[in-house]
Amino acid sequence: MNSWRNLVPAPLAAPETRALKAARLRTMAGLFLVAALVVSFGALRALTGIFAVALFAGATTFALLQGFLWVRAKNAADDAWLMRERDDAL
Repeated sequence: MNSWRNLVPAPLAAPETRALKAARLRTMAGLFLVAALVVSFGALRALTGIFAVALFAGATTFALLQGFLWVRAKNAADDAWLMRERDDAL
């Protein structure tokens, strides 16, 4: 019987290193923080005033930047993994 890992499509080809896993978890944490801020923005704004907007802007910037960096690193790792056995040297 095939493992579920054999059914994963090629873009998830490379094994996840500790650095990639940490970047993925930071991206997820940033997105969860943004989601929590969106849900509770009214109450947070009532408690902290304009600092709620700054917190939201900072969390959004962090999530976007971290997500972009993670996707770039993951794509590079996948490309290196998929091309590891090719011999295109002429």
